[in-house]
Amino acid sequence: MSGDGVLTELKAYAKGTKAFFVDDAEAWVQATQTSKTVDAEARTVQMTFERDGHAETEYKFEATFDELNAKTKVLPPLCNPPQLEGIDDLTSLSYLNEPAVLHNLQARYAMHNIYTYSGIVLVALNPFARVPLYSQDTLEAYAGRMRGELEPHLFAISEDAFQGMVRDRRNQTIIVSGESGA
Repeated sequence: MSGDGVLTELKAYAKGTKAFFVDDAEAWVQATQTSKTVDAEARTVQMTFERDGHAETEYKFEATFDELNAKTKVLPPLCNPPQLEGIDDLTSLSYLNEPAVLHNLQARYAMHNIYTYSGIVLVALNPFARVPLYSQDTLEAYAGRMRGELEPHLFAISEDAFQGMVRDRRNQTIIVSGESGA
């Protein structure tokens, strides 16, 4: 990436832009950009961010264009717009980076939604409690429905596989992977 490529990438960072920063206690935290200085001649960038909800915590990002080109320094991962917060399919996120994915899963979990799609994959988070997600009524609600018509659910995946067997007359596979209980 040339200096022009770096300048193009930096256009996404403006005052008010939200980005993620590593945090020892919470893994990633969101911060809002308060300033940006780009010196095209010296080929450097300096940005300052203020942690959301903690005005006293400031993050500074400084790099040369050469460091960004060589990937020895990486721009802070951008946050998704608020309207995508808790979206049910990770592939719909504007910014698909590690902290954005984890943040979205955390937001859904806080809303008691333990299932999230990532394309055709269903991500399930352990609720560490009994949940009323597997009743006969819930099973019947997903029967005959296409995946994506209702909230992500294990029943949607099984119904999709079943319909695939009936429609295409071909075997279907569902892979379940994870820790204990998988």
